Amino acid sequence: MSYKEIKDLLNRLNSENIEELKPILTRKVNELILKMNDDNICDSELESLCNFLITREEFRNESMKEKSLIEGLLIEHFIKAFDEFISEINNKYYISHAIELTNTSIRSIGGIARGYRLMKNYGLSKDVNKVQYLIELKDEFYKQLRSYNSKGIYEEQFVIFGLVNIIKFELEEQLQEHGRYVISMLTDYKTKKMKSFEEFEKEPHLDELKIKMKREFGIELQRRIYSWNNLTRKLEDHYYLEKLYEEAYNKLD
Repeated sequence: MSYKEIKDLLNRLNSENIEELKPILTRKVNELILKMNDDNICDSELESLCNFLITREEFRNESMKEKSLIEGLLIEHFIKAFDEFISEINNKYYISHAIELTNTSIRSIGGIARGYRLMKNYGLSKDVNKVQYLIELKDEFYKQLRSYNSKGIYEEQFVIFGLVNIIKFELEEQLQEHGRYVISMLTDYKTKKMKSFEEFEKEPHLDELKIKMKREFGIELQRRIYSWNNLTRKLEDHYYLEKLYEEAYNKLD
């Protein structure tokens, strides 16, 4: 099943073919809701499963109104850690890196459309206001992340544990690639010889390149790994999470 199939069906829909296309469209929508695409499952079973999921969703929504369920607790703690981490990078004048890391994070949880929407407004402009871009990108990331609030604790934990480790992997990868990056920037890829000072000075985005070429940047990359581990260590600790939920439930009594 593809999104294009559903859009094509909707575009074809009119008063004359509605009865013919409705069963097909219903099945496609049910598959999309259930995230199941299996030809061995009949239409009636899909409909039954979909009704179960909708009933479960309604029950959870009612429970949330009564504050009998703790939703989004882990997500909010992650957002606090992420916000602090991005602020540290931004304060070090590495705003492009903060934007890049936030983009990686939003894509990894299914927020590609949110990121693309902002990129059209900011990313293609030469006079981009990077500070405002980062603020809005983080806001879109947090909206996408909070959409998992109503999906249950297990899915919430899955997405947070995944994000913690994806970001950690990304930071470690940047550190490992730093040495190769410096060599590549100093080497002419056509002649395989070292660039002259004049050639290097003509490089696009020179200011950003100079920051990355400094020894301090390698230390900064190490600091980021250390900082991220410190900020998120508790989020993967079973005892800490147990106490976190216990305290939250006690506050509801």
